[in-house]
Amino acid sequence: MIRTKKIPFVQSWAIAPVLALTTIIMLVNIAIPFSPLAPMLKLQPLPLSYFPWLFGILTCYCLLTQYVKTWFIKRFNQWL
Repeated sequence: MIRTKKIPFVQSWAIAPVLALTTIIMLVNIAIPFSPLAPMLKLQPLPLSYFPWLFGILTCYCLLTQYVKTWFIKRFNQWL
């Protein structure tokens, strides 16, 4: 979110290996509590109603981060 002045996922994307690895890690970590490994690790799956909330919170985080980044660049660009 903060690595570039551009808008992430619209004007700027990370390189393919970074995107692929991040996606794989997220999917594995979501799947582990639903797998047979869960009891051994003392995990239990979150309710499916959790995931829309997670998506909403992450979306709000991204929007707020972009807003603050844009404000910071406009305010302090002469020192960068």
